[in-house]
Amino acid sequence: MTVTCADCGRTQVVPELPAGATARCQRCARVLARRAMPGFDAALACAAAMFILMPPAVFMPLMDSTIRNLVFEESRLVSSVGVIYQEVWFPFAFGFLFFAFLFPAIRSLLIVVVLSSLRWKWRLWQRGRIFRWSEELRIWSMTDVVVLAGLVAYFRASVPADVEMRVGAWCYFAVALLSLAMDFALDRRAVWNAILPDPTTLPDRHIASCDACELAATSRRRGDPCPRCGATLDRSPAKRFAPAFAALAAALPLCLPAYGAAVMINDQLTGVLEHTVIGTVQLLADHGFWQVGVVILVAGVAIPTIEILGLSWLLIRVRRPNRNGLVRRTRFYRILRRLARWPMVIPFIAAIAAPIVDFRGIDDIVAGPGSTPLFMLITLIMLAVWLFEPKLMWSTAGESR
Repeated sequence: MTVTCADCGRTQVVPELPAGATARCQRCARVLARRAMPGFDAALACAAAMFILMPPAVFMPLMDSTIRNLVFEESRLVSSVGVIYQEVWFPFAFGFLFFAFLFPAIRSLLIVVVLSSLRWKWRLWQRGRIFRWSEELRIWSMTDVVVLAGLVAYFRASVPADVEMRVGAWCYFAVALLSLAMDFALDRRAVWNAILPDPTTLPDRHIASCDACELAATSRRRGDPCPRCGATLDRSPAKRFAPAFAALAAALPLCLPAYGAAVMINDQLTGVLEHTVIGTVQLLADHGFWQVGVVILVAGVAIPTIEILGLSWLLIRVRRPNRNGLVRRTRFYRILRRLARWPMVIPFIAAIAAPIVDFRGIDDIVAGPGSTPLFMLITLIMLAVWLFEPKLMWSTAGESR
């Protein structure tokens, strides 16, 4: 089959792969095809189970907390939305709602619809477009990040109170595992070929390529919609340079309030304690949870720093093109894309911990004023990484195909 690499633009023939094999781009080493489990049953089952378990994971009790068995509190994951909305600015509340609940549920539903239509050969209008939407939601569906945030929130809430996980927590943990299993079992190239097959040989005439499904279309022209997924063929990557730069530039002023203000405030009988990101690391280390503190330090400080500096370097290299190091920079971009979502664990910790320890007048954890700028900072970094197209580095350096 003929595939056009979305990262560097090279059109190449990918041979039939044996089970478990992976085909990478000859030029930039991007994964073009990975032969996963035969058929779609495993991925379909995981997506269906994920969609079914999402409501109990969100609405059933998440954790119970008590202080010396005198006062009791029960939290649900959905209650975090209302608590954040009351305590801080609404973008954080709606962001948590979409990233933790809606986007994972919508993505699993879209995959169920597409794979069911392929499995039982049902006719489905715009099937390729629906699958493309599910793929674009992948970076914004953060069940694994929420699970990590929930574990850290559990240890953080255990400092003043006795905390016990309930059925909602275990259901959401199962949702996160099913999401990972679904991504592992899903053979994306097989899905695309089932929707519309890739050309079997390398065309001897001009082709129009798709950056979304990597189709090498021989019967379409530049600017036409992709016949498989509906994306624009031969889309100019330069159009996304300015939005990526703007998103990164907008993120920089948020660094000071995000890391200088408190992300969590602990209102105790003895006084009010405000904890920044670094202060939360120190608090957990002082109470023996230094491993959790290291996770926060890496996810909340190291990764955003690497993302900002790394993406700035890539944007500069677009304006100052150089053929040397193109493969290295493209691989570095893929690392940035994988890491971009993990700093979101820090504001999510505040979101999950706030309803767990909610004993007004005794001990109360609320999301601090720094949680919203931190959330917006990470969201803008993710948006900048998502908008940036590594193919622009190749085209400006004269290596378009």
